Amino acid sequence: MQTSAKCLTAVVPTVVAVVAGILIALAIQPRTASASLAIAKSTGKSCSACHTKLPALNDYGKKYKASHKK
Repeated sequence: MQTSAKCLTAVVPTVVAVVAGILIALAIQPRTASASLAIAKSTGKSCSACHTKLPALNDYGKKYKASHKK
């Protein structure tokens, strides 16, 4: 029985490290940008006013974003 306790003591930190690594990787994973209709509704403009090919911004969209940073 003592051997099992030693194995468990050696395995637990490894499992904790692996789980922590997975959680950190998921937390820092880049997220896909998604457009919101809220801006189009609030400005009264269509999405194509700021975007040529989603999610890329055209010049007008870049200027709008720069002037409306939080």
